Amino acid sequence: MSDPLRLKSLILLLFTAFSAVPALAQEQVDDFEFYKKYGHTSKVWNDSVQQGFAAYDQQNCDLAMTHLKQAVAGQCQDALVYFKLAVCSEVAGSPYTALQYYQLSEEKLGQMQVLHRYQKDIYEAYGRALFQGKKFDEAFQYLTKAAALGTPSFGLYYMVGLLHAKKNDVKAALEFFEKALAQDTSKAPPQLLAMVYREVAKSYLQNKTYDRAEELVGKSLALNPTDAEAQQMKNQLATLRQQQSMVQMIQNIEVNRSGEKAAPAPVSKPPPPAASQLPPLEGPKDPTPPLGSNSPKPPPSAPSTGTSNPGTLQPLPPLQPR
Repeated sequence: MSDPLRLKSLILLLFTAFSAVPALAQEQVDDFEFYKKYGHTSKVWNDSVQQGFAAYDQQNCDLAMTHLKQAVAGQCQDALVYFKLAVCSEVAGSPYTALQYYQLSEEKLGQMQVLHRYQKDIYEAYGRALFQGKKFDEAFQYLTKAAALGTPSFGLYYMVGLLHAKKNDVKAALEFFEKALAQDTSKAPPQLLAMVYREVAKSYLQNKTYDRAEELVGKSLALNPTDAEAQQMKNQLATLRQQQSMVQMIQNIEVNRSGEKAAPAPVSKPPPPAASQLPPLEGPKDPTPPLGSNSPKPPPSAPSTGTSNPGTLQPLPPLQPR
């Protein structure tokens, strides 16, 4: 199935399971009493409105639409009538018809002086129909307002998350997806819930939050083991985990290498000076003082024996005149 068709199927299932049908169940029996006091009443169509409201409370949309359309054909322009027709049009798979009724209902609800719960519910309901009509920017305005003011529900939070994801705001998308998954999903069809888990896992995979992505893919496959796309995502996550492990191992090796201290080089003593390697001088020191020094005269020596001391300078004879 192509992505657009799969998304359309998912949205229709989502709205049917979490939004439109529960909205029918939440109706109260006093709507007709409220209509008689504050609505657009007339003897011409009051019976049709009453029968339509009763069928709506019994979740019989086909019968409800038959009676309420008779009232509208008789010129009834009541906000509650329009709202119920819009919801039933969604259940019948006619989002564009639902859009027209929601638009009329919003206009009339805004003119009411007495508060009705539909004045708050209109944001989620109208936004839901706008999304199905691919009017995403308008849907975003209504649904985000509904998330702030309306009743928390899986369908509402999930839709807001999808719209954030379409805007590539992954952080905000994941925030609302987590709010959605925190709601009661016990009544959701297993196949639908499996699709939801898989689609949310995609955003976590994009955000590189692999632990949460693996957890949700596992839940998806537990509900629908034959989902080929979920299985492919599981294999992709396993490959990414393996790559992460290899990168981490290489990084650890590099850290260990850089942390190892090189063995210190042996310390050698500086070689001794060359003079210290020469043998010591032997023999008596030269007693002759340097020429021109004022050294004391040597003590008188013994009379000459005709031999001269080779180590003593002899005086020169006086110069003879010519």
